[in-house]
Amino acid sequence: MIRRFEPPCEPPIWARGGQAQTLLGFLLPTPGDELLSVGATRREVTVSGGDRLVVYDAVPTEGPPERPLEDVVVHLFHGLTGSSESNYVRLCAGSLRRAGARVIAFNHRGQGAGEGLARGIYHSGSAPDLWASIAAGRELHPNALHLGVGFSLSGNALLLGAGRDSGCAGTPDAVLAVNPPVDLARSVSRMERGLNRIYDRNFVLGVRRAMLERQARGELDPSVRVRRRWSLRKTDDRVTAPLAGFASGAEYYEQCSAARWIGQVEVPTVILSAADDPFIDPGMIEDATRGTAAFVHMEPVGGHLGYLAAGPVPWESHTEFVGRRWLGAAVAHYALELARVARGR
Repeated sequence: MIRRFEPPCEPPIWARGGQAQTLLGFLLPTPGDELLSVGATRREVTVSGGDRLVVYDAVPTEGPPERPLEDVVVHLFHGLTGSSESNYVRLCAGSLRRAGARVIAFNHRGQGAGEGLARGIYHSGSAPDLWASIAAGRELHPNALHLGVGFSLSGNALLLGAGRDSGCAGTPDAVLAVNPPVDLARSVSRMERGLNRIYDRNFVLGVRRAMLERQARGELDPSVRVRRRWSLRKTDDRVTAPLAGFASGAEYYEQCSAARWIGQVEVPTVILSAADDPFIDPGMIEDATRGTAAFVHMEPVGGHLGYLAAGPVPWESHTEFVGRRWLGAAVAHYALELARVARGR
C-alpha cells in the first residue's frame, strides 16, 4: 500500500492560492543544478520516423549515508514547451539524486537539447516516445527498477500509455503523474476562463515560437502557422491535431486523454496534483480514478507545478526562502513508495 507524503505544502503568505503558486513557481529562482553541470551523460534515442530524442543520464549524488533509491532509475518527462532543464525537472532531479536514484531526464521531439534532431512533433499521445526512452534506459541499466515520472502533459501521456499499452516493451515498473490534465477538453475549457487565459496565451506563444524556430531550421513545412491571437483550442485543432494524425482537435482530445485508461494501468501508480491548480479541476482526476487502483494525493495548495512552501522539507538541501519547494520532496517520497511496492516489499 502506498503511504501518503504527510508534510503539507504550507505556503508562505505571499504565495497563497493557485494563481500565485503557479506564476511564482515559474518565475522565482528554483534550486537544482543543470544536468550538464553535474556530469550527466548525453544520449540520443531514435524514435519513429527516424527522429532522435536527447536524454541526460545523471548518477546519484555522493552521500548522504541513507540512499533508499539506490538501484532505481527515475525517468523524468517534462510538460508542454518545457525541456530537461525546466525548473521542476531540475528540482526533482536533485531531490531524487540525493536520495540515491539515477535520473534520466528526457526531451520531447525538437525540445531542449534535441533541437534539429526531429521533424515530428510531440503531443499528449506521445507515449511510444516515452517507451523508447525507457527501453534504452533498461538496456543500459538492466538490473535496476525503472520508474516513470511525467509532469503536466507528459503525466497524461504516461498514464494514457501505461493503461493502453500495458505490457508493451519500454513501459515502466511504476508511474507517477504530477498535475496531469487527464481530460484534455476540460482542461482547455478551464484555460479559456478569466485569469486562466494567461496560461492559454503562454502555451500558444510557446508553441508558436517553437514552430517558427523549427521552420527556420527546415524541419517543418512553412505553410504551418500558429497565429498570435489563437487560443490553445484553435491551435490544437488547426496545428497539433493534423500534424499528429488526428482529424480535429476534438478527436485529439478524446483519443489522447488518459481518463478512460487509468483503470487499465497494471503497475503501481500515483497521481499527485493540487486542488487549486488553475486549469486542472480536482474533480477531473477524482472522476477518472474512482474505482481504480491508482493512489491519488490531492494537495490543497500548490497550483500547477508550483508547490512553494514556507519552511524546509525532507530531501531539500537548499534553505533560502525562494528555494523551499515541496514538490521535490514529494516526488522523492513517492518514488521510494512506488519502488517499494513494485518490488513487493
